[in-house]
Parts: sequence; C-alpha cells; structure tokens
Amino acid sequence: MIESLLGVLTIGFLLGAPAGITPGPMLVLIISETFRHGVRAGAKVAFIPLLTDLPVVLVSGFLFAKISNVDFLLGVISIAGAVFITYLGSRSIKLAGAEIPDHTPKPLRLRELLIANLTNPNPYLFWFTVGAPLMVRSFQQSVSLGTAFLFSFYLGLIGVKFLLAILAGKSRSFLQGIWYRRIMQFLGFALLGFALFLLRDGLILLGLYPQG
Repeated sequence: MIESLLGVLTIGFLLGAPAGITPGPMLVLIISETFRHGVRAGAKVAFIPLLTDLPVVLVSGFLFAKISNVDFLLGVISIAGAVFITYLGSRSIKLAGAEIPDHTPKPLRLRELLIANLTNPNPYLFWFTVGAPLMVRSFQQSVSLGTAFLFSFYLGLIGVKFLLAILAGKSRSFLQGIWYRRIMQFLGFALLGFALFLLRDGLILLGLYPQG
C-alpha cells in the first residue's frame, strides 16, 4: 500500500482532500471569510494548517518511530485509526447536504486563525492514529516516499480548501449544489474503504487476522 510512489500519493491525497472539504470549524471560517472579505481572506484560512500542523507532525512522528517495532501498540493504533477514519468518512457522507453558516463579522487576524486550528481536535486525532504511522512507514521505505506522502496529503488538504475559497468567492450556490454533495460522498466512501485496510493491518499486528 505504501511501497510505491503512486500508492503513497494516492493515499496521501485521499486522506487530505476529505479533511479539506468536510463541513467543520475551519471550513466555516474559510467560507464566511470569503463571503465577507473576499477570496484572499478565505485563502489565508486555507493555508493555516501549514503553520499549525508542524509540531503535531513532528511529535507524532517521533513517538511512532519509537514504538515502530512493538506490534501490539501498532495494532491498537491501526484499529484506533480505522475507527477515526470511519467517523470522518461517515460524517462526510452524512453532512454532504448540510448548509454552511456564515457568521464572521470581521476579518480574522492571523493569531485568531492559529488558535482556531490549534484548538481543533481533528489534526491531533489524525496524526496520532493515522498520519504518523503512514508517514514513518513511508520514510522507512525511502525519503522520497515519505516526502511524497506529506506533499500529497497537504496538497489534498490545502488544495481543496483553497479551491473552495475560490468557488465560494464566485458562487455560494456551488456549496449547496449537487457536485459538492457528490464529491463529499465520494471522498467519504473512499475513507471508509481505507478504514478497512487500517483495520486489517491492526488485526494482523495483533495476530487476529489469518495471513496467507
């Protein structure tokens, strides 16, 4: 699954894109900032994870590398990751038709945006259950694969958020339209499929899944 460049790029993007398009606090900020203050304000929100995620990525990667030879812990982490990814996928499908509110009265300052993302639990849950194991395993294969995973994940995460800011700046109707709902549903089902792979890996590490 992470032995090839194409596989790593696909996994990274399919994990990042749903996080960027699913309704939540940061998406609300992107849309509301764009509606009130233009695409530039919305884009500023979209790129915030590049500033706030670095400590989480480094710490989670360091901790996972330390336990990368303990099968029981790896199995538990994989199963926890499967549960979290299932939650994200189900939420993406369920909220595909949800209306996105607009309540930001003035442009948010950088400090406010940083706080908003730092207090969002999803990045911590993702990196400590799913992201770090995949990142470390990719780097163990080669530096290029590890780099490719990080690049594709943030391409999906930031790219989708930025695209939504542009679309919101042109037309609010897109966010309530059929294409937006279908894209969210597709990405949600993709996450559910990936959760099955994580669950299988976890059961294998715990010795509960027959191999061969």
